[in-house]
Amino acid sequence: MCNYSQYLVQKGENKGKKEGREDEKLEVLEQLEQLHFSDKRIMKILKIDTEYLMSLRSKLQSRQAAMADD
Repeated sequence: MCNYSQYLVQKGENKGKKEGREDEKLEVLEQLEQLHFSDKRIMKILKIDTEYLMSLRSKLQSRQAAMADD
């Protein structure tokens, strides 16, 4: 049973790290777009592909809309 609880803790830590990395990428993306960087350059800097860039943009727009509603 101890191994299972360790597994759950590790799984939670990994999820938190992943979310933290994504939040960081969202912040960098926002700054790069304000500086009018090209998509190609943004993808190179963030080391992501086109599909992930579109996903990040969608999340960024949702986050900005939520902040505007507050």
